[in-house]
This record gives sequence, structure tokens and C-alpha cells, in this order.
Amino acid sequence: MSLSLTQSKMVEFLENIKTQGETFICMLWGTVYADASLYVKESKLLSGTYGVSGSPNERFCYIGLTDKSLYVVAVAPLDTTAIVGSFKFSFDELTRLIIRKGLLGTRTVEVAGNHNVKLTVKPISLGTDINDQKTRMVAFMAEIEKLKGSGGY
Repeated sequence: MSLSLTQSKMVEFLENIKTQGETFICMLWGTVYADASLYVKESKLLSGTYGVSGSPNERFCYIGLTDKSLYVVAVAPLDTTAIVGSFKFSFDELTRLIIRKGLLGTRTVEVAGNHNVKLTVKPISLGTDINDQKTRMVAFMAEIEKLKGSGGY
């Protein structure tokens, strides 16, 4: 059992759900909030106990981005070595992409298509062993900005 997010688990969990033939551009940690309709459609997604904010829909997660898809692996709040759900968001189904700036460099990315998902990423790595979170976040946001620009969202 671990209360800390780790780089080794991030790589392991994301590589295990990635579609064959895709390569990750970047990986980082964040929090995921998804609407209830996604939980009904994806029975394995984010079920279980309460999340980090007390909401049953919000969890710490590992985020992976390829040139075709966004992958999210949500972990248990009291045991970050336990996966409570995962999903793939294909960019082919993307209908809306919103980027919001928050305090202290935090960014929230809202994606909509067949699913509605909100991801929050922070440039700090307190409580994790992911020492290059800021670099990872910059790379992630650059790719998301490119995607937003190319899709006209």
C-alpha cells in the first residue's frame, strides 16, 4: 500500500492500457473528474470509495497522451498502487476542448465528446516521486494547445 504517486507505477499503469502501436508523447499525474454518465457506460471506471476532495467522481490519476488518444488511470485515494478505473479518450470523438488557468500554475483541461472529463494538472510534485512534474506538465499543455488549435475547439 502506498499513499504516494510514483513514476514507476505511472509508466506501468499507462503502458498496460495503451493501444498497441501508439507511443506516449508525455505522461504526468493529476486529478480526474468525470460525469456520472461515463461511469454508467464504463463500469470499471472510478467506482469505489470517496476521492481526494470528498467527491465520488474525483480521483488522483496518471495521464498519458499519444498523438491519437488521451489515457487516464485513476488510483485509490488511500492506496495509489491500486487502480480504481481507467479509460481512453480518442481524439476522433472530441467535440470540445477548454483550457482554464488556475492558481499557482494549475491548469484544468475539459474535454467533451462521447464522454465529458475534466483533468486538473499542477506543476508541483509534492507527495510524489515524480520530480519532473513541471516539465511533464509543460509538454502536456503544449500538446493540448496544439490539439485545440488544430481542431478548432
